[in-house]
Amino acid sequence: MKALVKQKAEPGLWLMDVPEPEYGPTDVLIKVLRTGICGTDLHIRA
Repeated sequence: MKALVKQKAEPGLWLMDVPEPEYGPTDVLIKVLRTGICGTDLHIRA
C-alpha cells in the first residue's frame, strides 16, 4: 500500500510502498479513498 512517510527531521515527505499492517480478529482495516494535508502540517514538518 502507499503511504506518505516522514523519514528524517528535514523538509520533505516521501510517497512509499509499505507493507499492509497486520490486524487481528478484533481489529478492522479501513480503506481510505481520499485524504488531504493541511498547509500547517507541511509547515511544521520536522
